[in-house]
Amino acid sequence: MDTMVQTVPQRATAMDSLGCSTASLSADHVLCTEGLTFRRKSAAGTYRSRVATPAQDRGLLVGVSLVDGHHRRGGEARRRQDRIFDRGDIYIRDFDEDYAAELDGSFDFFLIELSTGFLDNAEQITDRGRGRDLTRVQGKRDQILRHLAQALLPALAQPGEFDPLFVEQMAMAIGAHLLHQHRSAPTGTAGPEACPLPPLAIRRAKDMLMSDDGERPSIGNIAEALNLSRHGFFRAFRDSTGVTPYQWVLNQRIDHARRLLATTDLSLVEIALTCGFSDQSHFTRVFGRIEGASPGRWRERAR
Repeated sequence: MDTMVQTVPQRATAMDSLGCSTASLSADHVLCTEGLTFRRKSAAGTYRSRVATPAQDRGLLVGVSLVDGHHRRGGEARRRQDRIFDRGDIYIRDFDEDYAAELDGSFDFFLIELSTGFLDNAEQITDRGRGRDLTRVQGKRDQILRHLAQALLPALAQPGEFDPLFVEQMAMAIGAHLLHQHRSAPTGTAGPEACPLPPLAIRRAKDMLMSDDGERPSIGNIAEALNLSRHGFFRAFRDSTGVTPYQWVLNQRIDHARRLLATTDLSLVEIALTCGFSDQSHFTRVFGRIEGASPGRWRERAR
């Protein structure tokens, strides 16, 4: 199944789907991928409020604090706590229990909603298979998850500026990290070590990544075509080429752009669109990061 990345419009209501009042939020972003929904919610200043969500068949919620000093009292009826969340502290809780908490002070949380089928499809994310459930935690430190979250924040704020393949790659990295870090597999179920792809498989994967027949295939599509799990394909492609699928696509686009800059009089806008960038601004930003110079300056030097 293709992974579809989309923004979900926020309803103009007093309370959102997580039971949080939207009136005082300084950031309220949401981005959906297959099996995972990412949100950022923050409030500045002296913020006091109450969140409450009734029990529902909705999976799990993972939250990671992006700032220090958020005070929260409450939780599920059986696990009510009084806790300070600092930068990198996370929680994992169920949606199938009533939840209520008092929020005291400013906060900035990156939230990951895991669908009910997330663990059932774990073998498509990581080679370890289903294993056991995620551990429910409150206030456990996970700085790796915080860094992964921060890398995805710009895409939540401006989803149209980012390649869906990048978002899918980040979603897969976050899902795999949660499964490896917060769930232990039963004895003897560790998956095989990744190995490089054979040349024919590499060629097929690259052809699919650069396909211009409609929408570019997702990592899941390519992995299925090669009879691999998504995570298995990701690691095997990286081991074979030295870069991730998204980085490889970017390199191909920049190589194409260099040739056009050096040999044609096409405008920067035309080159950006021809090479698969969303617009000239996106092209200039990526080109400058890789080449250390703007496309226009690079063209002057090349000629």
